[in-house]
Amino acid sequence: MHQLAIWTALEAEGFGANLQHYTPLPDERAAEVWNIPKEWQLKAQLVFGAYEPDVREKLPKKTQQPIEKRLFIHGK
Repeated sequence: MHQLAIWTALEAEGFGANLQHYTPLPDERAAEVWNIPKEWQLKAQLVFGAYEPDVREKLPKKTQQPIEKRLFIHGK
């Protein structure tokens, strides 16, 4: 998969990346804005950039319910 190879290369250079799967709704507008050929089909975007220092420590702490309350297994 090309995404994995590119993501790995970006990470090796110190960038963070996030793969965004794409819906066809904005295709026409995206083609106009970024001069994308009409015959191309957009499937995903690999958004990347530099890490902000200590970003994870700045995030609010999450509280979660036990897994038994969040996960349902049908047929069990």
